[in-house]
Amino acid sequence: MTQSDPFFTGRFFEAFLAELAGRPVELVEIVVLPNFNQSKPALALRLLRLYGAVDLVRLLSRYARACWSDRFGAPRSVEALASRYSVPVRALRTINDESYLRTLGERGIDVLLSVAAPEIFRQAALRAAPHVLNIHTGKLPHYRGMMPTFWALHNSEREVVTTFHEMAEQLDAGGVLAEWPVSIEASDSVFTLAAKCKTVAGHEVARVLARLATAAWPASRPPDTAGRAYYRFPTRRDALRVRAMGKRLL
Repeated sequence: MTQSDPFFTGRFFEAFLAELAGRPVELVEIVVLPNFNQSKPALALRLLRLYGAVDLVRLLSRYARACWSDRFGAPRSVEALASRYSVPVRALRTINDESYLRTLGERGIDVLLSVAAPEIFRQAALRAAPHVLNIHTGKLPHYRGMMPTFWALHNSEREVVTTFHEMAEQLDAGGVLAEWPVSIEASDSVFTLAAKCKTVAGHEVARVLARLATAAWPASRPPDTAGRAYYRFPTRRDALRVRAMGKRLL
């Protein structure tokens, strides 16, 4: 379960699909949901408020180049990468589509994996497969919520810890299966740091899933509740504060 963009989820699936090739894991399909669970005008307004006009133009330029590459060069989007590896793609309006969720049990799906899925999984989705798992590019429970890589730079962290965890009714509160630290370099922007984290996660998640139903499957542990915090989507003021620290968004 994912949303499609050529920047971050594309980086995850580029690494994930390459790493999964030749491993004893059948990827049945990739389900693509609407980006940010928002209309395009609402998303554009949200990004304008975060980046400002100049950086938004730069971001749109990058998006145009990525779309050109997707069509005429190296695949960048989730759909194009899936096509390269002959993985079916299904578009859904919501992960909580009960008619779709029933088919997972009928097909014997073992794992339902969320990669930047833009909505909360309700009970039916959380029970749709034996393992319902999520990738979160922040250490839990310290960086619960939205855009954890932004907040890691905002808080002057030395690394971002990507968390692979079970999903629960409470957001970002399921048992932890694995963690992977990614160092923050002086040259990193919010954009490049998020891309690095997705690439690392793509490789590592494929390696963990290959151990499903073996003695090497990791035992989950409850997240440490000390230092628990929830971060909202950053505002323009938050973005300006990061820039004032000499750090970049793009």
